[in-house]
Amino acid sequence: MQLRRQDNVTYVSIADTTAASPGAVVITPSTLADGAAALVDESNLAYVAQAAFDALDDSTRLRVVQNIGGELVFTAAFTKGAIVKAALIGGNNTYATVAQYVAAVQQITRIGYNGTAGSLPTTTSETSFYIKVRKNDLDAANRSQPNSLFAQFKTDATGTQEELGLGLVKNGIKNMSTQPEGNNGYLKFEALCDEAGAAVTAGGALNLIFTEGSTEVKGSANNVQVTNVAVGDLIKIAAAVTSPVYKVKSVTAATATTPYIIELTFAYQGAAATVAVGTCRRILAAASAAAEFGVQLRGVASDFDVDAFRNYYANRFTATFSDPSTLNTHVQGANAGNGTWQQVAMDEYMSMGNQGENEQLAVPPRKRTSSVVTDGEYDAIMITVKEDINGLVTAEKADASILIYVQDGQGSLSGTAIATALNVDSLLT
Repeated sequence: MQLRRQDNVTYVSIADTTAASPGAVVITPSTLADGAAALVDESNLAYVAQAAFDALDDSTRLRVVQNIGGELVFTAAFTKGAIVKAALIGGNNTYATVAQYVAAVQQITRIGYNGTAGSLPTTTSETSFYIKVRKNDLDAANRSQPNSLFAQFKTDATGTQEELGLGLVKNGIKNMSTQPEGNNGYLKFEALCDEAGAAVTAGGALNLIFTEGSTEVKGSANNVQVTNVAVGDLIKIAAAVTSPVYKVKSVTAATATTPYIIELTFAYQGAAATVAVGTCRRILAAASAAAEFGVQLRGVASDFDVDAFRNYYANRFTATFSDPSTLNTHVQGANAGNGTWQQVAMDEYMSMGNQGENEQLAVPPRKRTSSVVTDGEYDAIMITVKEDINGLVTAEKADASILIYVQDGQGSLSGTAIATALNVDSLLT
């Protein structure tokens, strides 16, 4: 398990978007709503204004408290004067740092045509090509002995870029389907083509419905025909040359009770989308046969469950092509983001261990308390404290961190109240 470096202990509190700020009141389970958090002193009086907090004596002991299901959960106490002050805002010191939410992004690598340049090789004899993917994940297995994944395709004596590109993609999709279910296939294989194509047309108002993992593209209405798509054409959901293309295997006309259906040669790999027919594009078979092609490898997020699998990271890989002269473009690196729900869930899980929730042998086993919203987006407020630790003949200072995750930034009223007291509310998104 990967843990951040910490000299002492990190405590986590979460302020969601459903609960209001308690105001400057004494905190009890009835005055602090479920899902809210507050900054309090030793008498449990909440501080929600900068002036009131600034007026506190440096010797005041403080805590952050969160209401989880009617139970108050506190961080360790810390001294106001021990807070490591941050930059000035409005002429006043801030008592915390803020890390705004950053969405996780997945790695993208393109082999051959990359949206502006490049191509796949053509052949005048039978040739076997392959893409080798070397996993670079942070899990224990791939740190000690990285695994390799492959997509392979053999062209004939008249092999075109289209044949090779679509063949590699189809084989890659098949091979990724053998990966563990929780990896969601690990990465997606998609074909790129340098032809923008022409708008798809229909005999009436119509959307096309693309479903991830399905070879069927359906019209949104019965008895409305697509008028310019034929078997052998390529279609895509947008005009951009970086929009992946799919080859049409068959078409089924709409009837009074059924929609128009386009059958693809391999399953649609993107997120589900309903697209106006005029936004979609079709590339004639004759144009695609002479076009430049590339293969896009796009990482996907693995499943995360803080109770069952707590190793959160973004999938990383190195892709190489059997023909080293072919352009290989690293388009986007993987980044686990900041303030993602998986990160918050992991931090809260560890923090609940600091609260004493560390049962191992209970029957039935008790899950650690959790208040994270799946797919939530969180800004992070960090209070860093250097407290004195005095022994008989020693005097040391130890670091502690209090993390307050604020769901949707200023969308959380109780979280914004804490940020206001600490003079960092303007930094929340």
